[in-house]
Amino acid sequence: MTQLMTQDIDLSGSLLAALDRGESLPARWYTDPSITEREITHVFRKSWNYIGPLSQLTAPGDYVTGYAGGVPVVVVRNDRGLAGFVNVCRHRRHEVMKGRGNAKVMQCGYHAWTYDLAGSLKRVPRSAAEPDFSLGDFPLLPIRAEALGPFVFVHLERDAPSVEACYGPILDIIANSGVVLDKLVPHNREEWRSQANWKTMLENYLECYHCAVAHPGFNAAIDVRPDVYKLTAHGLFSSQTGQVRSTALQGKSKIALYDVAGDVAQSCGRT
Repeated sequence: MTQLMTQDIDLSGSLLAALDRGESLPARWYTDPSITEREITHVFRKSWNYIGPLSQLTAPGDYVTGYAGGVPVVVVRNDRGLAGFVNVCRHRRHEVMKGRGNAKVMQCGYHAWTYDLAGSLKRVPRSAAEPDFSLGDFPLLPIRAEALGPFVFVHLERDAPSVEACYGPILDIIANSGVVLDKLVPHNREEWRSQANWKTMLENYLECYHCAVAHPGFNAAIDVRPDVYKLTAHGLFSSQTGQVRSTALQGKSKIALYDVAGDVAQSCGRT
C-alpha cells in the first residue's frame, strides 16, 4: 500500500494479527466512502482490468467499451493492433463510443468531434472559426490494452508491467483444468449491481465454506471438501480449483445434474 492509502487506516500489528487469525477487517473498511475512494484510486486504477473477449476485437474497427476504476475506456482494433483510450471526448467530456461493435471512426455523439482509430482528432465542426485551434492538440488519451490468451485487459498507467507479467500463470491453471482456451466462444454478458462493498462480495465468493449449503447443485458436481477444494494465492491473483466428484461422473448423485463427463475435470475460478 502507498503512504496515501494508509493514512487514517489502522495497520497496527494487532490488526494484522487478527487477519492472520481469520478475523474480518474492521467494519469501517466496508462502510467508509473515503476508504472506497482510496481503493478505487490505488487498487483498481493501478491494476489490469478485464474489458472483453479478444474474439470481439478481430477485425479493423472492432471495439469494446467498459470501465477501469470508474474511468470510461474503449479498446479498438486498428492497423497496428489493439489500442486503448480513455473513452472521453476532449471537448465536453462526453463518452465517445457506446457498447461494442465496429466503426470506421470514433465520433462523439454530442458535438461530433471525430477521432480516427489511432485516437487522433480529425474533424471538429466550426474549428476553422477558432483562432490557433490545432487538431493535433486534442487526441484521445491513450491507455494500455493487451491480450492474455482470449482475454483483453486495460491499464490506465502507460508504464505498468505487462498483463503477461502480472497474470500469465492463469492460462496454465485454466488449461490444467481441461479447458481449451482457443475453443472458447462468448455466450452472453450480463451486468448487475449489488448493494454491498466489493470486498464483501469477493470474500464470500473466494471461500467455498458456503457451497455445500448455498449451492447444492455445485456441491453435487464438485468436491468442495477443504482438503480437496484448493484456494491458492499467486501474487496478484488467486485461483480456486475443485475436482469433479466420482459420484457425479457415475451418475450416482443425489441431485439431478447435467452430464459432467468430458475433458474438463475441474471447477476453476480466478480472482
